Amino acid sequence: MASAARWKRQEREIAAALGGVRLPNSGRGQPDVIAGNLAVQVKTRATPPAWLTAALNEAARDAAATGPEAVPVVALSGVTAGRKARRLVVLDLATFAAQGDPMMARAVSCDADTGI
Repeated sequence: MASAARWKRQEREIAAALGGVRLPNSGRGQPDVIAGNLAVQVKTRATPPAWLTAALNEAARDAAATGPEAVPVVALSGVTAGRKARRLVVLDLATFAAQGDPMMARAVSCDADTGI
């Protein structure tokens, strides 16, 4: 499969999983997928980084041990001296989609001193 066909297929599948629509590549800055209030950039690689896959697997094991309602999430913190930490949340697409309507997503602000 040609490279362009591969990423277009991924964008279509992710749009379907999130109940959204794929936006055609127009050459202008725009999301690949719009789903509710989510503006999604889709990045396609042959395999995700092994350390990230391992972290997701660990989160899934730990969540399963916690109980059936627990949602496995990996939180990444990019920390550089003198700068505010950049925090990311990663979870499987199927897990994310199962959480319900993306419109229910809310912004969470973290206090730089406490991380809460």
